[in-house]
Order: sequence, then structure tokens, then C-alpha cells
Amino acid sequence: MNRKTNIIIGALAVVFGIYVVLRAWLIPVTVDESSTAISHVPRAFFDTLFFKSDANPNNHILNTLLIKGLTGVFGWHPMVFRLPVLFGALAYAWAGSLLCRQISKSSWVQVFTFAVLLGQPYCLEFFSVARGYGLGMGLMMVSIWQSWKFINQGHQAKHLALAATFAGFAVYANFTLLLFYVPIVGLTFLSAKQSSTSFSTFWQKTWPAVSILSVFTALLYTPLSRLSKHSELKNWNKLESLFNSAEKSMRTAIHKSPFLENDGAHILAWLGVLFTVGIIYVTLNRWVEKNRNLAADPRIFLIALLAGALVTNVVQVEITHTPYLEPRLALFYWPLFALALGVAASWLQERSNTWAWGMMAPILALSIINLGRCVNLRESFEWWHDQDTYLVFDYLKKAKEAEGRQTPYTLDATWLLLNSLMYHVEKDPRGFNQVAQLAPWHSDRPPAYEYEYFYAMSPETAQPILDRYEIVLRSPHSCMVLLRRK
Repeated sequence: MNRKTNIIIGALAVVFGIYVVLRAWLIPVTVDESSTAISHVPRAFFDTLFFKSDANPNNHILNTLLIKGLTGVFGWHPMVFRLPVLFGALAYAWAGSLLCRQISKSSWVQVFTFAVLLGQPYCLEFFSVARGYGLGMGLMMVSIWQSWKFINQGHQAKHLALAATFAGFAVYANFTLLLFYVPIVGLTFLSAKQSSTSFSTFWQKTWPAVSILSVFTALLYTPLSRLSKHSELKNWNKLESLFNSAEKSMRTAIHKSPFLENDGAHILAWLGVLFTVGIIYVTLNRWVEKNRNLAADPRIFLIALLAGALVTNVVQVEITHTPYLEPRLALFYWPLFALALGVAASWLQERSNTWAWGMMAPILALSIINLGRCVNLRESFEWWHDQDTYLVFDYLKKAKEAEGRQTPYTLDATWLLLNSLMYHVEKDPRGFNQVAQLAPWHSDRPPAYEYEYFYAMSPETAQPILDRYEIVLRSPHSCMVLLRRK
């Protein structure tokens, strides 16, 4: 690889790192993050590991346990709380850059692949919030890199063992990654079989991985069996087809931006489907040409991994009668899809630079435009309603100083806004409990008038209490309002 390409890929990685760290620093803790901190982290180790008391899909085991350990030592500053997912971002960028360097000899194809790998805004969001999705994607990417090394570098047992280890931890970070776990295990073991002349040779290459997979299978059986009984798995936003899942994922990837009069997501979803079907067809032909040997061109493995995850998803839905994946659950498809784009560009470039650029140029242009529209250091797209938590605390702090008040203000809020406030009052060590004393958590109910301040979702939802409260703060970026008792 030439020096210029190293600089470009390094610059992309640095920009990616700065962006996710700044978001982790600046964005208030969101409702689901707060739920992890308040409801799940306090549970005992074995309770979390095996879902003994509450098999909740919101409890991403590895993320919860890492947070438990880190905050126990370093405290509950949001950056400590979000360290596991930042580790996931580091792993994602590191392993992704190594894979992109291997996919093609062309410097521009390598840069293109890395750029699309990092350039999906909705995916980027989950590398800054303390949930298991970003951590899972990072571990998944490391597992793919170790699998690539196993297939491409002599089928050494240590690489397969590491691939199995990181794949297992990825599932612990987010159980949706079982859909990735199944095909990566199957494909790497197939490659091991193809490179072995006898069972003893095959066993020598695979026994460490078999041992690791056996341990993970034993550990995962109990929490998965308990989680499978949770009603949310069948009742949360039912999506009836894989295309519905793809279209909804595309809609989040462009942050609902009104491209082509709101038809953008539908068109992009169809383009994604056509590309996926086309690249799988091309890969099957190439696999046959290579005598069905994955090691003859490891890029076949990357496309087979995407196809395997899709097939596993369909089979799982048909057997369990659960819906297809919501966008945040389908996040792991993006790295697989981005790598598939890189493989397609690589094969095209080997035939014609013109054809390769004909594919790469419009994708890069669209990605840059989309990312430019969606970049922000203020809110999480998924949990947009928590963006003004710091704004509310800042207002209360200034009001307290101006009035010379010694005690915190009492504060109630719309139920959806309470979790974020609770984290910063109850956990955050930066003194927010000195400016606000919160109402106990509650579900949707009419405001209780004994609190000095009320934080509402919008002026419209605040209408019923305007006889006793007045709006004192309007968010410049959202519909939320803060009211004070008259």
C-alpha cells in the first residue's frame, strides 16, 4: 500500500474517532442507556449473565457487565459509562481498515470500502451511546478479520479460535448477532474442511475453536431460552418481510431525509436488493470457477457471509414466527453490505478502472451528501427527545445562581423524558443533583402540581397545566419546553 493511501485511510479513521468521541461527550444520556444504568447494571453478575430475574431484550449482557466493571472502578461519568461502545468503535475501525487493505490491490478501492464502512450516519450513532449494538459490530468486525486471516493465511488454528472467540463475544454484546454467528462458523469450518486431507488434519485446525464454541453454546443456552419467551420479540413493530426491514433501515440511514419526495428510502432499498442478488449470483459463479474453494479467493467468503446471514434471518423468522429486524437490530447488516460493495468494486477494477469508478463515484457522492446532512453533535436520531437534558440543567443552574437559592429545584417531566434526567441526577458525578430534585419515575400520567418545574414534550402537551405554569424555556432545536409554576 502506498503512503498516500495510508494517510487517507488514517485520516478517515481519525475523523471517525473524533466524531464518535465528541458525540459521546456532548450528547446527554438517552432513555435506553439510562435504563441500562438504573435497571440492569445493579443486578448481580450471574443474574445478568443468565437472565435469572429478568430476561429483558434491553439488557445487552456484555455491554452491561463491562459497564458494571468500569463504573465500579472509575465512577459514572457518561464517558466512563460509554467506554465499552467506544472500544467497539475502535475495534470496528481497526479491523475494518485491515480488511479493506486486503480486499483489493487498488488504493482507491481500499479507500472506497473503508469510507462506506464508516460513512453510514445511523450506524455511526451507535458507536457513541452505551448500548450493545456498536460493541457487537466492533467485535463482529474483528471476528471477520480473524476469519479472513484463517482462510487466507494457511488455515492456522489460532486464527479460527480467535474468530470463534470474538464471534461469541459479539453475540453476548447483542443477541441479534446470532444471525452472523451461524454463517461465520459454518463458512470457516467449511474452509477448514476444504484445506484438510484427513479428519485428523481438520481436527487439528478446528479443535480450539470447537472448544471455545462449546463453552459459548453452554453459556448462551440459558439466557437465550429465557429471552425467547419475552413478548417484545414477537410484538415490537412487526415487519412482515425482509424488504420491509431493508426499506426501514434505509429510511434511518438517510435520517428520513426527503430525497426524491420521500421515495428515496424505497428506491435505495430496491437498489440494495438488486445489488445483493446480483453480487450473490456473481459470487456463486466465481465460487464454481474456483472449484468451490473459499481460499482460492477469500472475497467469496465475505459475500457468502452476507448471504448466509440473510438466509439465517429468513429461516429464524419462519421457525420462530418473530418479525423481521427493526433498523437498530439490523445494524450488523451494514458492515457486511459495505464489504460486499468493496468486493464488487474490487472485481470490477480487475476488469476495468472505468467500470469500477462508474460504481464507486455515485455511491461516494451520495454517501458524502447524506453524511453531511446528518452529522450532528447534539442528538441521537433514535432517541431524539433526550437532546435537551443538558439545556434544562443549564437553565436551572443559572436560575439558582441568579436567585441565590441554596436548595435544588423540584422537577417533574413527561414520562419519556424522565430516564435521561434520572441518570444525570442519580448517577452523573458532575453535580446535577444540586440543581434538580426529580419526581420519582412514573408512567404516562397528568402532571403533579407540587413540583416547581415541569419539562414537557411540546407546548401542546403542556396546554392542560398552563393555568398554573408558564413556559420559561423553549428548545431552539426541538419541540420540548420547560415550564415553571407561577
